[in-house]
Amino acid sequence: MGPPAKPKANFLRLVDSGPSAPLTEESFARPAWQNTLFASANPSLIVIVDCEHVTDHELVTTLSGSKPKYVFDIRRVPRFDIGRLTRRAAFEAFQAAGANYIDLTSVHRQNKSSPSPEVIGKTMSDALSFSSKEGATAILVENSQFSEEYITALLDALTTENEEPWDVFRVPRAPSSAPAPGNREVIFISHANPKDNEFAIWLAQQLTLCGYSVWCDVNNLSAGDKFWEDIENCIRNRCAKVIVVLSKNSQSASGVLDEIDLAIRVERASQLTRFVLPIRLDDLSFADVRANLGRKNIIDFHKNWASGLKSIIDVLARDRVPHIDGAVLNALNFGSQKNRAIRVTDRPEQLTSNWLAIRKLPPFVHYYDVAAPLEQVEEIAAAMRTPSFRHLRLIGTFCDAKQEAPSEYSDMLTERYKVDINEFLTGRSTGAPSVKPRDAHNIVMSMLRQAWNAEMAHRGLRSFAMASNSLAWYMPTNLLDRNTVTFLDSDQKKRRKVMVNWSERRKVFWHFAVEARPSLGLQPRYALRQHVIFTVDGQTPLVSKERMHVLRRRFCKSWWNDRWRDLLVGFVAWLNSSPDGLTLGAGLQVELDKQLLNFISPLSLDSGESTEDGRISESDDDELSDDDFDLSDETDDSASEMQDVSEA
Repeated sequence: MGPPAKPKANFLRLVDSGPSAPLTEESFARPAWQNTLFASANPSLIVIVDCEHVTDHELVTTLSGSKPKYVFDIRRVPRFDIGRLTRRAAFEAFQAAGANYIDLTSVHRQNKSSPSPEVIGKTMSDALSFSSKEGATAILVENSQFSEEYITALLDALTTENEEPWDVFRVPRAPSSAPAPGNREVIFISHANPKDNEFAIWLAQQLTLCGYSVWCDVNNLSAGDKFWEDIENCIRNRCAKVIVVLSKNSQSASGVLDEIDLAIRVERASQLTRFVLPIRLDDLSFADVRANLGRKNIIDFHKNWASGLKSIIDVLARDRVPHIDGAVLNALNFGSQKNRAIRVTDRPEQLTSNWLAIRKLPPFVHYYDVAAPLEQVEEIAAAMRTPSFRHLRLIGTFCDAKQEAPSEYSDMLTERYKVDINEFLTGRSTGAPSVKPRDAHNIVMSMLRQAWNAEMAHRGLRSFAMASNSLAWYMPTNLLDRNTVTFLDSDQKKRRKVMVNWSERRKVFWHFAVEARPSLGLQPRYALRQHVIFTVDGQTPLVSKERMHVLRRRFCKSWWNDRWRDLLVGFVAWLNSSPDGLTLGAGLQVELDKQLLNFISPLSLDSGESTEDGRISESDDDELSDDDFDLSDETDDSASEMQDVSEA
């Protein structure tokens, strides 16, 4: 007979007829009828913690309530930025519970693919002897490791002399961990109307594009609606989250205060976790936030909308707020609320991106040995007239480095290796010094960036260093005939666009500038970002960053997407006007597409009142500020200051 079958794990659950109570230390206390939940007396207790969905309160409560002897962390990337929790606070909680923290990330590093639960279980057994341990054990896992099937396989691999099965207690507990029970799937945005409408529309669009159902009065209320009945029904019965936009405007908005009061009462009555999410939009002092929200963790949007949005998305994902279908159409509907005349139609529309596709990468990476002292290799690499990089004692390029090196260095270079570009990127360079795939990717990106910058300098453009240290390239005055480019638009009509112009009012030149960021992937490309640079002499950028910033905001406040698009299309057309087309460097063989990538959207926006060619109509001129005329698109002396010139 073989050995007796190992007892299966007991997955402990608390069965309630009503809503599940929140997790407390008493959840781990020993009931009179079941002593297996008493951690200090039962070495068979395993607490599994899903760190992607647990709250900071639940994690600390689990540690203090179960008092584990050991805490195993089997996640690929151990992180403790859960709610307000920090790594230091987490380890203080481990110490307070008397737990020994054991990090098993080395198991993931040693395996090319994700290690199986059996491998992780064996590693846990090797870390210590379970037969001699006292107290419970906690295991920190990712959501993909939280299923009963995975946990069972993991525990089956643990060696123990105990004949009793493992008692498994999972945190968060289903179904209480889900803050959106039943049909609660709506995200309600409470804000001051109309003062904070622009932000509310933007936030609604972003959340809808992420797949969430959003209720915002800008989009969901029409004239004549009994709005408070709709709002109350939504918050009481349909909302998974209520996002409160805190601002100086909303502090005195009676509608917002009523919505906050109702949401807080629903949160407490239904015991919903993180039901109300306050976010700070402006420089409203935290001391001025009303008491019922001041005790909550407030997400700050004041300095950066993108980071604030990420924080909200993380909370929604952690709390498993349901997704819906039709996100793109709903997002377009939110955007159309800026103009009630705009409607979403099912008419296809061509969209011009800011991607300039790389049609051909250099086929090889050439390594050159340098007959010079080691400390001189960096100097020689920097002096190369072609994109290059240093690797050990070698200099790598995309082409013949001997021809591109200064004459005093060319005799020092000897080609040693020639590696296929695809092998180089995958880190499988046969016979040549190996480079990790991530490092190889970064090297090629750097080389492509160097190639672009060298080409722009060769074309006579000037550079301006952005805050990210990337270079934005602009045309100095008189580089072009009348500072104007000519191109064909999507309808094959000949167009002209001014790229440089003088503002008599501000006594400065403005220059359209382009920053190129290379990217590799399914579609290698340069992502072109548009900027505006200001000079006094038509050549040198302003020294004062503050004045540059003020000018940019004032001059460009009425530049809509079509203007930026046409300027970028004209810039790319000018690059293609060279006899060599869009090829970077004579010997690099970096070939670019001749126009920006276009996409077809199955939907479009229809205002029903646009002009035939989509330009600003004469009736719109009265709404433009005086500064807008400083950036006119004049192409001849008789053209009006705001008119784009077209020729059939």
